[in-house]
Amino acid sequence: MPSRKYVTPIEQLQAKAREIIKANNDSRFLHRVECVNFVLNGMTPSALSEMVHESKNTITSWVKTADEKGFDALRIKEYPGRPKKLQDDALAEIKAAINDEPEQYGFRVWDGPSLAEFINSKYNVGMSVRQCQRLFHELGFALIRPRTMPTKGEDNQEKRAEFKKKL
Repeated sequence: MPSRKYVTPIEQLQAKAREIIKANNDSRFLHRVECVNFVLNGMTPSALSEMVHESKNTITSWVKTADEKGFDALRIKEYPGRPKKLQDDALAEIKAAINDEPEQYGFRVWDGPSLAEFINSKYNVGMSVRQCQRLFHELGFALIRPRTMPTKGEDNQEKRAEFKKKL
């Protein structure tokens, strides 16, 4: 039996199909129902798991859920995981604030501790310094380490002493 000659690479088509399946809750529900249906028609969960890129235990769990609670139990009612502490509009405001000068908000520089204090005072949401460092990254900011000035090799002790006073 001759195999089809694909114009688009098979891996690319498979990746796009997985993306569509995970796009919304309805397509994810239909995917789960279809997988259960394949198992009910005789396909083994291990063979199906290789085909659909889901774990064997996940597929077995879907079959058990459909058997005990019905197919409607396969619907995704809520997104899994912990809910966000800050909504998208608050994140947009935080990003705008970070783009402004930190002195406007009473800080010398924007860093983890200053961002944590800003979020706590404005939104009454407690976030750790590490969470705020991750938030910088999520918002598209990168860590730029300040260069010590003057360098240790420099002979001008007055400049060094003045610089240390500023810190």
